[in-house]
Amino acid sequence: MGKNITVVAAIAVATLLMGACSSGEVIDPAEGNPGADLRAGEAYDPRAFEGESINMLLIEHPFVNSLRPLIPDFEAATGITVNLEVLNEQQGFDKLQADLSAGVGNYDLFMTDPLHNWQYSAAGWIEPLDGYVENDAITMPDYNIDDFAPGVLDAGRWNRELLTGLGEGSLWALPVNFESYNLTYRPSMFEDAGVEVPTTYEDVLDVTESLATSLSGNNYPIVTRFDKYWDLTYLTFGSMAESYGVNLLNDDGEVDIASDASVEVTDLFIDIIKAGSPQDASAFTWYEVLQGMASGRFALALNEADLFAATYENDAESEIADDVGYALIPEGPEKRAASAWIWQLSMAQASADKGAAWTFLQWLTSADVLMQTHLAGNMNPVRLSAWEDPELAALVDTWGSEPGQYREVLEGTAEIAAINYPPHPELTRALDRWAEAVQQSFFDGNTKANLESAASDIERILLP
Repeated sequence: MGKNITVVAAIAVATLLMGACSSGEVIDPAEGNPGADLRAGEAYDPRAFEGESINMLLIEHPFVNSLRPLIPDFEAATGITVNLEVLNEQQGFDKLQADLSAGVGNYDLFMTDPLHNWQYSAAGWIEPLDGYVENDAITMPDYNIDDFAPGVLDAGRWNRELLTGLGEGSLWALPVNFESYNLTYRPSMFEDAGVEVPTTYEDVLDVTESLATSLSGNNYPIVTRFDKYWDLTYLTFGSMAESYGVNLLNDDGEVDIASDASVEVTDLFIDIIKAGSPQDASAFTWYEVLQGMASGRFALALNEADLFAATYENDAESEIADDVGYALIPEGPEKRAASAWIWQLSMAQASADKGAAWTFLQWLTSADVLMQTHLAGNMNPVRLSAWEDPELAALVDTWGSEPGQYREVLEGTAEIAAINYPPHPELTRALDRWAEAVQQSFFDGNTKANLESAASDIERILLP
């Protein structure tokens, strides 16, 4: 069992960054080596910053639920007080943006991701962490940075060169989990409708239409996020678009979202939503997806986060714990494609308590503490040693409609999961604009015109 789980980690190491890396001159203008001289020459002491306090801004997420019970242990061991503020994703990022841009320093640490950190690091709002990691006076002796899956860890590196250099330069964040995307389905509903799990996106439409005739009441065939927000085009619909050969930028560096293939895949996505989702589907975020699927309201979650399985399989949080299955993300005419997402923590450059902040950050991302969060629902692990843990392996192997199903799907997904967009500080704004065009097409049907208008705007946002 342990060997099988380790295969997943090995695949993730090899492939996670393939969609993002490109060659080019490395330009890393970060000055100095922050953290390298902190308590220089002294022995490591977990209570070195006793009496200090730190403020953290976290995004509402299963990871946060797994972390909360552990914080009193950290406070007792270090004498550092931890103050948490937890907001939903859009509110959290908006509030963080305001704090970082003003240089206020209200938050010492915060939950983030590569996409947002391309903006934060380019603006000089966050602290490079290499000096902290390498400083034995402030980093626990058994921290072992090499235990992180290299592809996952290196997603936190960027040399701040536009549209290239991911995985190079300074380390701006440390990971706490990673996710990719799959199909989650209700075996009982599929059996009642006489349908098989879809393997292509055309199949998804056919299955959705068939399920629509067999379900009644407040039950619906399909759910997926469809809010006017960057994660639609970066992750879920973005995975579907890539399988049709559609990327934000083509091989010549030109905005490519208004091609014939893009119109085709957008229309198919809209047809799927209209065939099997509630009328308010255009407002769904990943929160509605997670809660809706766990409530038993839907038969199929399309291209949603695989780490939601920890909730679906928990009978204290889910109505479907004994009736849920997992399958690979569907295949498009060009290939099968899946985006990758990594939740990370970063330190604000304006923090006044960087020693205490680092003490917490390296504690949280240590092998022992991360393992405790994984066993409490924080999936998927980012350290190689976690995948070799027999307790975690035994837990994961029970997930799915048959033993080992989740693990097998995760392994297959890891072979194709990648960060499929080049780094740029304005990428969220560009992806928001693309998502707006997709949603507008849902309402007015003018897909080609909407995508062409968005492409023009994105060209002005991203390209010189």
